Amino acid sequence: MVPATALLLAAGCGEAGAGGKSAGDKPVQWCEIAESGVTLPSQVRETSGAALDPRGGGVFWSHGDSGSPPELFALGPNGEPQATLTLTGARNQDWEDVSLGACDGGQCLYVADIGDNGKDKKDPVALYRVPLPAAAGEHKARADRFQARYPGGPRDTEAMFTLPDGSIYLINKGQSEPIELYRWPTPLQPGPVDLVRVRELAPRAGQLGDRVTGAGASPDGTWVAVRTYSTLALYRTAELLGSGGPAYTLDLAPLDEAQGEAVAMGPGGVILLTSEGAQHHVPARATWLRCSLPAS
Repeated sequence: MVPATALLLAAGCGEAGAGGKSAGDKPVQWCEIAESGVTLPSQVRETSGAALDPRGGGVFWSHGDSGSPPELFALGPNGEPQATLTLTGARNQDWEDVSLGACDGGQCLYVADIGDNGKDKKDPVALYRVPLPAAAGEHKARADRFQARYPGGPRDTEAMFTLPDGSIYLINKGQSEPIELYRWPTPLQPGPVDLVRVRELAPRAGQLGDRVTGAGASPDGTWVAVRTYSTLALYRTAELLGSGGPAYTLDLAPLDEAQGEAVAMGPGGVILLTSEGAQHHVPARATWLRCSLPAS
């Protein structure tokens, strides 16, 4: 593990527009690695999504990729398993992200079955919703299932984020088409419903640094983190959804991730990144960042 303050990412920070070009000289004050190289358990070797538990303690929820059991795992800040949640009535066709969001009676976990790596033209995609359980022990719960279609045909997508007002958004990967932001209509209906295209983020993946693999919003909803295999973009939410204002970007190359996948935001500028395992018994890993973001 890398100790706190060992490496500042400020040199990789800058304000970049949706097209990936510089939009000014206003750097993020700093983003430092609080801890890296956190080994994750084998159950999430293909960790594909992450969501920080709102009850604190550095606990986060994650899951496996396509073909894994329909399970979510609560992990401690050092990657130690704490809880397992089995979603009955659900199937992990290609789970790609997980997020915490409001629901009747409290907080729910939202799981996005939205991947299409095999170019199977998955249509419609699915969203599962299940109440947030205790972050300890073994749990089972029946998940609500919702379906939706993209207005322009199927997309390979790996990123989802939710906002405090209950809204849900997807960002497609940009494998061979423009990277676009979509809104899932709420209140949720069994569907399938039509996703609403909000706007284009980039005409091609290279202009965001790489293909999009994860997203997450800050607990207060003022910031959204969008990650690719090699970069992290931090958007003011109002600009991401509306004006298309620039993002503060970070080069994640110093982390030497095997395959960067997920991102989650916590209070006070805490950001969690996860990376899938690789060949030769390389495990999945997590990195904790502390970022000092500009005042909104």
